[in-house]
Amino acid sequence: MKKFILFIIGGLYLLILPQLKANPVNDTVAMGAGYANDVFYSMANGVVKTETRANWEIAFYTNRWSAGITINDGNGVMLYTYPLGDVSAWNSIDVSNIDNWVNLVNSDTVWEDGAFNHNSLGHPDYGWGVYNTINHDVVGDSIYIVKLANGNLKKLFIERKSSVNNTFYFKYADIDGANEVNETLVVTPYQDTRMFIYYSLMLQMVVDREPEINSWDLMFSRYSGIVFDNTGAPSNYVVVGITSNNEVGVAKHHPVTVDFNSWTSKPLEYYRTPIGHEWKEFNMSLFQWTIEDSLVYFVETRQGDIYKFYPDYFSGSGAGKTGFVKELISLVSVGELHNSAQALEVFPNPAINSISLKLNQEVGKTVEVHLFDLTGKLIYSQTHLQNISGIHINIDQVSNGMYVVETVSEGISLKSKFLINR
Repeated sequence: MKKFILFIIGGLYLLILPQLKANPVNDTVAMGAGYANDVFYSMANGVVKTETRANWEIAFYTNRWSAGITINDGNGVMLYTYPLGDVSAWNSIDVSNIDNWVNLVNSDTVWEDGAFNHNSLGHPDYGWGVYNTINHDVVGDSIYIVKLANGNLKKLFIERKSSVNNTFYFKYADIDGANEVNETLVVTPYQDTRMFIYYSLMLQMVVDREPEINSWDLMFSRYSGIVFDNTGAPSNYVVVGITSNNEVGVAKHHPVTVDFNSWTSKPLEYYRTPIGHEWKEFNMSLFQWTIEDSLVYFVETRQGDIYKFYPDYFSGSGAGKTGFVKELISLVSVGELHNSAQALEVFPNPAINSISLKLNQEVGKTVEVHLFDLTGKLIYSQTHLQNISGIHINIDQVSNGMYVVETVSEGISLKSKFLINR
């Protein structure tokens, strides 16, 4: 009975997948006038949530063992380390020379590396505090000045993080000490379902603004990114672009035509801005935004599906609209359903110098075989003839470690992991 059910599922997949691949979808995301909103987007389901950007100033990375703290640079919030004293200077802050201080910025590549981590020296120093190897707390050692979007200033001291309890303790106040707030922020309820938990210094409250972590792949947003001038010199500037959720992979291909589908020809990259903002530019002679030609991205969702993605329209600040085309290329999640019933077997596992693949499912006479390391880097790709004894691959030149093998035949993609251990 199980084999019959798998055959039916595989048959439906063969019927559905070519139709999906033959029908690219045009979609539009609207950030609103002045790019006022962040838009969380799922490649499979479209817009998941539209959230105003102005409802927070600082945010805490939710992983229990992280010290990441970020600022809302996309809404004009600025951060400075107080340079005239250590934490003992809390009651005697002087900001008369703040215009000459260094503005700290978030990393535009690593979500976890926020502006508060800008001065990090590496473990155990995380910028705003130092890790205690005995109790696993991160203990604050710096006072910060936060310039809010409205221009008002707040002084802020992240006193410590209890890693064991995943709890931050911090205080903030007006520069003259008025309106002081002591806050205990328990992150535990959010650590498995959110990337960040946000906080509003103006409203004095926690803001739960992200959708569930597995529900979105891309965020259309404003953020501080690296911009290069005409001489190639880099600087930080607030840009409008597309950021990727954690564990979402993206590969950029340029120059290619829009019918380019060889997504395995280049490794996927897993960081914040592989799409970013450079797919568009403002044409001064036309006085409008133009989209870079011959540009295609492949996006691997958190579920493992592969989509082709390329922007084709950008309206500018009036409506904040981005138009794009997406197309399902590889429905890996269905392949994983097949794998749950051992549709693709790899043996021996662990392997030494070779592996054999057995496909317990009707496929075509030819099978494409791809091997990837766990970063998504393609290390082997070849077409084999399917036969009774299976498919045999020599791996004696491949290093020890965990790998993913994918077989593709007549539109069916199957994946399985195996270990090389000599």
